[in-house]
Amino acid sequence: MKKTLVALAAIASVSAFAQTTVSITGNLDIAGARFGGTMSGNKGTTLTAGNGTASTSAINFTATEDIGGGNKITAFYGLDPRTFSNDGTGSTNVVASTTTGANAVTVTGIGRHEVYVQASGDFGSLKLGSPNAMSLDANGVGNPLGTGIGSGWSVNSNTLVGRSASARYNRSARFDSPVMNGLSAHFLFAPGGDQAAIDIGDSYGAMVIPNARRTTEVALRYSNGPVNLVAVNIRGSAMTNATGYYSITSDTATTYAMAATNYNTVAANYKLGDTTIYTQMGSGGSINSVSLAAALASDKLSRYAVKHTMGPVDLSVVYTKVMTAKLGTAGTVNQIATGFNGTYNLSKTSAVYLGYEKYDSGTVGVATNTTSGTRTITSLGLRKSF
Repeated sequence: MKKTLVALAAIASVSAFAQTTVSITGNLDIAGARFGGTMSGNKGTTLTAGNGTASTSAINFTATEDIGGGNKITAFYGLDPRTFSNDGTGSTNVVASTTTGANAVTVTGIGRHEVYVQASGDFGSLKLGSPNAMSLDANGVGNPLGTGIGSGWSVNSNTLVGRSASARYNRSARFDSPVMNGLSAHFLFAPGGDQAAIDIGDSYGAMVIPNARRTTEVALRYSNGPVNLVAVNIRGSAMTNATGYYSITSDTATTYAMAATNYNTVAANYKLGDTTIYTQMGSGGSINSVSLAAALASDKLSRYAVKHTMGPVDLSVVYTKVMTAKLGTAGTVNQIATGFNGTYNLSKTSAVYLGYEKYDSGTVGVATNTTSGTRTITSLGLRKSF
């Protein structure tokens, strides 16, 4: 009898922990891509898991525990395996090799993706960590290509849509309200940690709070039947120290300190049978590149897209334009990205696709310029989710 009671107690103890469920999901997208155009350093053919692919590659670990009363606690950790080779310079999300230049070795890198701990229930959900931003959600509503080839999300560093919107913020909190009659409210706050510009030398312990801009995002979303609509306001605080995340790195911090910014965007899509029509508009200061020394008067976004489904085939066309007006500068700069994607769905979780993107910076580049002029990408890829 005593042995039976001990065994029952052990079973009860195990069942208490069995309420936590763990799952592994993900997506891997690799394409053969050919780069062209007038931009130097953007030509040639390669095999890529980054620029030129149609979707984001990720490996996601999710652990969820039911704590009763309809409430749950979830831990989510995403890994980004897209960058799988390195030239030895130690670029982002890459494990740096010990050699550089022509003698660099090929290495494998897995960087951090979306990471958060979440409390959810009838009250909605609260995520702490680095959850996806509402500006990324808006891009998904107004763009059938997401952040992939042809989408115009950020075809070059700090250009086009990526100037005024971020995929996520380090050290942020996001609240999502319950959905009522298709309507929901969302709020994100990244407290930042602006500090005076100091020379810390090799003593990294002096930077106890990582330097970053304080940013808030507020959004309203409506989804009902064929209609999806989202409006987002993004505000970035002024920043005295130009070094750190979401800011311009410079030796003269006071010259390139960050100005306060305010950006609004509205995105929508409407489904008509097998065809979905998309649009997105935006206007305001560029959160990722505005400085006190050279502030942008405005960034104005306009996007139009259509997606048509024919059995297993999806065809999408996207046109994105960002008009930038600078203070003290006559005229404007028009950046334009046009994209096409044709996808053949082999199953619910795998597909082969043909993608095309043309980006025009609106400025004429010189022989050594990698950001001005035009750039084209043509890719043939295969993706598999699980």
